[in-house]
Amino acid sequence: MTVLSLYKIRFCSIIMISMHFLSSISVFSQVSLSKFPANNQVIQRNDQNEAVFQVKGKITENGHSSITLKILQDGNTFSEQTLDANSDFTFSPNLKAGKFDYTFILTLDGSREIKKATQIGVGDLFLIYGQSNALGSGGIETYRPEPNPLIRFFTVANFDNGDSEWVLPYKTSTWPGTGTLELQKFLCGKYNYPVGVIVASVGGSDIKGLNARNAQNPTDKNTYYGKLLLQTIFSDLKDQIKYIIFRHGESDGSLQLESEQYPSEFEKLYNAFVLDFPNLKKFYNVQTNILTISNSKAGFLRDYQRRTKYLLPKTTAISTVGTTGYDGLHYNLNGYSQTAYELSRIIGRDVYNDNQSPQIFSPDIKKVYWENQKLVFEFDEGMEMIYPQDSVASGKNWSMKDFIYVDGRNDVVQSGEAQGNRIFLTVSSIQNAKKVSYLPNAYGQWGVSFYDGVHLKNKYGMRAFSFDNISIGGETPVITQPPTVINLNTEVNEDIQIKLTWNGNAQTKYHIERSTDNVSFGEIGQISGDNYYDTQTELGKTYFYRVFVENIPNNKSNTKEVTLKCLENVNLKVLPVIAYIGANTSITAIVAITDTKQLSLTAKKSIDLNHGFDAKLGSDFSAEIGGCKND
Repeated sequence: MTVLSLYKIRFCSIIMISMHFLSSISVFSQVSLSKFPANNQVIQRNDQNEAVFQVKGKITENGHSSITLKILQDGNTFSEQTLDANSDFTFSPNLKAGKFDYTFILTLDGSREIKKATQIGVGDLFLIYGQSNALGSGGIETYRPEPNPLIRFFTVANFDNGDSEWVLPYKTSTWPGTGTLELQKFLCGKYNYPVGVIVASVGGSDIKGLNARNAQNPTDKNTYYGKLLLQTIFSDLKDQIKYIIFRHGESDGSLQLESEQYPSEFEKLYNAFVLDFPNLKKFYNVQTNILTISNSKAGFLRDYQRRTKYLLPKTTAISTVGTTGYDGLHYNLNGYSQTAYELSRIIGRDVYNDNQSPQIFSPDIKKVYWENQKLVFEFDEGMEMIYPQDSVASGKNWSMKDFIYVDGRNDVVQSGEAQGNRIFLTVSSIQNAKKVSYLPNAYGQWGVSFYDGVHLKNKYGMRAFSFDNISIGGETPVITQPPTVINLNTEVNEDIQIKLTWNGNAQTKYHIERSTDNVSFGEIGQISGDNYYDTQTELGKTYFYRVFVENIPNNKSNTKEVTLKCLENVNLKVLPVIAYIGANTSITAIVAITDTKQLSLTAKKSIDLNHGFDAKLGSDFSAEIGGCKND
């Protein structure tokens, strides 16, 4: 056998010590603390409007009699508990949520103060992710935060050592952004609970950048998602996160391929959130506005954002089309404030049991059909719709009929009128019309013009979601019943991935299980749809797979057995968990090998290390011509 060494690296091992804020211990001579609240911290309340926050530590020397945790509420004693001075101690005080200011004081032997934290609140936490509009900096130069002590912001100064703090924005120059501050202002001002925010948004990032979760190291600080997770860990509140606000789509809405891939990438991110935040209850998804960059699939992306509330069970969506202060990409302060106010009403209904009118939601299309020779848009039941009059804005005449597209044509609709939750459209003659879309894919030219036109609204002024290629005579899918029998099939591709397919649908969540002995199965993924790719597989091994429906664990599919023998060709684009990969013919590799990885490639004919391949200092890599050893 002829051996050709193409690329071989042997570096000295590098030992890296990572410091996690959560696991670090604060030392106070006689006592070490592993868990204690921070000044200004917000603790997430539970469904009983309370919160239990543990204080944990260890007494590190002998000769002490007791340790006491005293809690003040608005300056008055709320609770006081004393434990014998054993080595390890845990306090689990039960706190009431609301407009209260808590102080924690830990003392040794009844008098020696060990640790104190002030202005602790029990209310609600929101994690905010997305790109620049999720940051929302319009008007930042002259903005002044509301002087409300219930508004809190968690900020990280150093991702290497967890240097971080909770701040009151009106007392500091460290702010989360005008849009977020406006949301907190509305929520705190109306509901009188502390509201804490963790902001991990990244201006300009596409969704692939935001969902790049390192499965081997989810808290990888070299990824945006890893930094998001680290912020929640440093705050000591990761598993308390119940509410996520996601505002994104501008980057991917500017390019056709990215728009087409957006649904699968979005679902990947959503599934990561569900995995890493076990107590997640609500995921607020903001449909993006009409961009100025020409892209025939931008409407498709926006339509998917609209439908996420049907496809992903924890999701609530809201539209931003027609928001004031828009410039074709971003908004001024009034625009961010408007979205914050509109979102605060929905959060008020979901989180604070504020029984408001359904008109606070963005109207969503349910059916499009013919009735008495008129084309009918039927929106959510109970919506009171308004068809807009023609108007003048930005020096241009705007008419709604010009932005309703029947089979791609905007010269079909002549006029419209609203009756309850329906819009009746008078149309010109058209034969066999099949699809209808509302609002253009894109409009205008960046820096020169943008869509400043009319919109379909309800009586609260909430603009309807834009929609794309809805079938005339059909309904928007809501929830489809899962199949009673799930038929699972498998295949192996050149990416060394096992593809699983079944007779599922996009409205139902499925759990994927895998085993190596056909006895002990473990879950490897969750997805809404009818296919899943297992990327963590190894040549020469046998795997067993099965699938079941969310909340119906007894409705399991047939079990499929897959043995990974050598493939003819391998296209290596994802760094595997294994050290060896072989192919009968050729291997193409475009991976970056980290300093903790080993990778050996063997192929009979060729090994191509394409642009994008990299082997970091400390990695162990070799490539040989010789054929697959696992055949």
